[in-house]
Amino acid sequence: MRRPPRRAFLTATGGIVLAGCFDADGGSPTDDSRPGSGGAIDDTDVPEPENDEYGSGDADDRSLPPAGTAPDGYPDYGVDRLVAFDEIDPDETAIFLEPSAETVEEGDRVTFELHNRSAHRFSHNPYRWIVHKLVDGGWFYVGPREFPEPESRLDPDESRSWELRIENDAVDNGRSIGKPGTIERDPLVGLGGGEYAFGTRGGFVGDTYDGSIGFSARFELEADDLELTATDELTDVEWEGDTLVANPDRARDEGAPIAFELVRTDDDVVGEPVITETLLRDDRLRDAVALSREYDAGRVRLEESDASSYVWYEDGHYEYEGETYAVSTRDLEE
Repeated sequence: MRRPPRRAFLTATGGIVLAGCFDADGGSPTDDSRPGSGGAIDDTDVPEPENDEYGSGDADDRSLPPAGTAPDGYPDYGVDRLVAFDEIDPDETAIFLEPSAETVEEGDRVTFELHNRSAHRFSHNPYRWIVHKLVDGGWFYVGPREFPEPESRLDPDESRSWELRIENDAVDNGRSIGKPGTIERDPLVGLGGGEYAFGTRGGFVGDTYDGSIGFSARFELEADDLELTATDELTDVEWEGDTLVANPDRARDEGAPIAFELVRTDDDVVGEPVITETLLRDDRLRDAVALSREYDAGRVRLEESDASSYVWYEDGHYEYEGETYAVSTRDLEE
């Protein structure tokens, strides 16, 4: 299982989890898919592509955007070339990701389909789908938090689809969505209204096109903005001097006791920007910031186990809605 690097969570400009449902013309990854990303897939006996709804031209006449370029208004996928659906002509493009809708409401399903209309086999990881949100001109990585790494193939004229659905009832009820296994589900919870991009990446087998290829499709989510609230796991919230102290009721006996401390600061420090959708995915930082805002507390301390939370944000400075917070973790047994 691989976790995306922390710095991938925020990228500058240049319901949703997998619904258990990615499909390559009717199936999940085939038995010949194998772990890892190394090693080439045999490109022999590749079937010739048939004509499709996007045109009847020869598949070899289709092309891709040039390497080393990326259209404005899309996340940085760390690839050599990016195929953005709104920027291409499907009739002339070798491979592309197509959304079933440009606007989605909470509770609706939307499908993103990767069409291989080339004459060559394409290698990719069907679990490596990516969701970003656009806020104030910057793209924030929302998910997934981690993914397995099988290698799958998409033959000419095949397609792979991802079904997504969004619901936020769990967030409204205070449930944690920051633990492994609680966000990689149908539906994905914790997405407020706004502009999003769904993407994936891979590469052609052989020397058809050098380097990695990314795919992106933007969509608008019509939903209410999310309110940052603490999880329902907090107990014994009380003041100790000028510090608000809480004891989250989560796996407290499974690790060493720690203190997670948050200080609201006016220092001239540039914090890493966070948004509600990403903050909700780290239980500790979510609870600490939510308590600070609810009680107008300049200092918050959570006392819990070092095994009780799935940590997204490390110690450091973070900026949320105009406030900067310094967070740190220490061993309570010291």
